[in-house]
Amino acid sequence: MYTALYRKLRPIRFSDIIDQQHIVRTLTNQIIHGRVSHAYLFCGVRGTGKTSCAKIFARAVNCTQPNLGEACGICASCVEIARGASMDVIEIDAASNNGVDNIRDLREEVRYPPNGKYKVYIIDEVHMLSTGAFNALLKTLEEPPPQVIFILATTDPQKIPATIHSRLMRFDFHRISPDSMTAALAGYMADEGIIINEDALAYVVNISDGAMRDALSLLDRLAGLYFDQEITLENALEVTGSMSKDVFVTLFHALLHKNPAKALGTIDDISAKGRDFAQFTDEFLGYLRDIMVSEVVSGGEALAQVVAMVGHFSQVIRNIKQAGSGGRLALEIACIEWIGRLEGGDKEQKSEVRKERPPKPVVEVAPVAPAVVAPAPKSAQDYAERIRQRYLGEPAAESFVAQPAQPMQPDEGLERLRGMINFDIKVV
Repeated sequence: MYTALYRKLRPIRFSDIIDQQHIVRTLTNQIIHGRVSHAYLFCGVRGTGKTSCAKIFARAVNCTQPNLGEACGICASCVEIARGASMDVIEIDAASNNGVDNIRDLREEVRYPPNGKYKVYIIDEVHMLSTGAFNALLKTLEEPPPQVIFILATTDPQKIPATIHSRLMRFDFHRISPDSMTAALAGYMADEGIIINEDALAYVVNISDGAMRDALSLLDRLAGLYFDQEITLENALEVTGSMSKDVFVTLFHALLHKNPAKALGTIDDISAKGRDFAQFTDEFLGYLRDIMVSEVVSGGEALAQVVAMVGHFSQVIRNIKQAGSGGRLALEIACIEWIGRLEGGDKEQKSEVRKERPPKPVVEVAPVAPAVVAPAPKSAQDYAERIRQRYLGEPAAESFVAQPAQPMQPDEGLERLRGMINFDIKVV
């Protein structure tokens, strides 16, 4: 029976692990110096080597003749573990064994001594365990028997309870870099006798997003369809149902230059080729992301529009995925809304320009001398003299001696005041 490439090319030594040197160095040093921990947590995205590294570590700690932390591969323990016949390495799928009863069975098994040095339990997708199962595992994980090692692997470490997390030695597996993956895949294809050109290999690396297993699975499909000929970029696009970069360029320029007819025509071509609109929108967002990074590096003038476009299509991609067969309509509406928003922005900008008025000329005004405030009048007679000077032009009295106030009756005071201010107004 044919063995899939991702299984056939699975690493069997620490030196075969790609782009995880920080983890390999730590584990080999622990084996060399006898500082192996009782529990580990391997976390990271899919296809980065978590399970493979766990199996290599289990083989290395049980090897009778290790060499610088690497398993010899020829002793009885190494051979049994490689064949999957060893009772000292137990793999558990937490997705299907996530109950309390499964963990209780595991707690009973750890009491029995191993045939070799260590009994290693590899629990894959451990975040799928139930709350009760985690609680049942807690005490065993904290104080296991001296010859038991737990290796927990997960793609979602946030779902692991803090009580479990604190009892594990955590290792984060990084995404495999494009250069490392390209070099590794080129070597694999040469060993397998598969001919693939550089553009197709670069596309496989890009669409895999740092996951080696995804890349090998895609290459397996391509090799099965085009085994007797060279695999080209067009072949890879046909198998994955993707579009060439030219289609993304056409749609981008149609949106950038507010050409709805061109945008809808591009979507019609996509529909005629039977492509999935959710996948197309996802890949179009990836293309916009590349344009955005390029604009940032080069200091381009279209950066603001590209960023706004990324935000717009990031919001509508969920609607396109939920639309199912109506994904075409959802994508067309998204394009029309984007173009309409651009045109609305231009109209608002023009109206603001029309509303602007030229600045008023600056008129220089001579400084005004501060006003002289006359002192307050001392008496009613003083007030009357000022009135005469202001309205009749008569000079004020040269001297004025205030008379002491005499006690008066109310009527007498009123008559005197009327006599002081009763004067004729001359009309000039």
